[in-house]
Amino acid sequence: MKDPAKIGNPRKIGIYIGVPGLGDLLFIIPLFRAFKKKFPDAETVFIGRLLHSYVKPVFDNCPYIDRLIDFHLYEKKSAAAYASFVRRLRRERFDLIVDTQRKFLPSLLLSLSGAKFMISYSSGGIFSDFPVNTENRTGRHTSDVSLDLARAACIENPETHLEISTGEENRRYAEEFYSGAGVSPSDILVGFIPGAGVHTRQWNGGKFAALADRLANELHCRLIAFGSLKDKPAIDDVISRSGAPFIIEDFGRKSILDSAALMARCNAIVGVDSGPLHVADAAGAPCVGIYGPTLPDRFGLLGKRTIEVCRHEDCAPCSDMNCSHRKCLEDITVDEVFDAVKKILE
Repeated sequence: MKDPAKIGNPRKIGIYIGVPGLGDLLFIIPLFRAFKKKFPDAETVFIGRLLHSYVKPVFDNCPYIDRLIDFHLYEKKSAAAYASFVRRLRRERFDLIVDTQRKFLPSLLLSLSGAKFMISYSSGGIFSDFPVNTENRTGRHTSDVSLDLARAACIENPETHLEISTGEENRRYAEEFYSGAGVSPSDILVGFIPGAGVHTRQWNGGKFAALADRLANELHCRLIAFGSLKDKPAIDDVISRSGAPFIIEDFGRKSILDSAALMARCNAIVGVDSGPLHVADAAGAPCVGIYGPTLPDRFGLLGKRTIEVCRHEDCAPCSDMNCSHRKCLEDITVDEVFDAVKKILE
């Protein structure tokens, strides 16, 4: 193993991410932030692919990422494609490569980049020039586990909170949207995120509706539903069961950053484990997260004003898409979630 102090002042840092979804990208931004703050003069390069177009605005507006080297390991599974990737890396002349994945092949390719130093916890750390902590990886938040790569470079106490950068255009969009919806600055605004990319993470629509009614009737809250077009069935289900009036986010919005700006205005947001919930957390909105088959220990909220509602069933974490009982979510009551939102609003 080499001495991390020898990293010095790197000119160029490449961080291999793979193919992140929205939540994955938000969870990895603290790693980019840690390296950018430690080495502000270095160019930080994202190595991977933005497979989903809706994550690109998050990437483009992130102040800690300078540019992208587009690469998808499994797009072309050939020696020629892998050799071409290695040649491109070598032309970059990286001072430091940071490998966030745990797969042998990409780590091997990155080790051939010609970089002066490499940090990786892949394959027992055989590719890493510096020791990386591997303790309790399954019991810590995935964002914090990634920051072990920064700690290996002697970056002390890296910040774990999520972050999403909106622009003046996004904030103006939110202001105009709420003005058109008749939302005043004094209104108590609560956002709902009932949809998730994985349907087993969704809470009962009837319970969401009952929660909406209580928030509107007892706490006099205004309500707004967040999500993309694919979440429309879950949103429609909640609204059809509730007697409370809802504002609905524009599914045709230009950017996820517009959603982030809308979320930042909310006094509280309640939602299931999903990309939009982590956008809300990153935007600084006070959040209540409803967790079932996924555990908040690994994928929870990181903001200062957040509450996670989770039963921590013995069968969780769970990836059974055909679970017959869903007790991890069905056992969560409206009272529990209402009390959590009320506490956030106090």
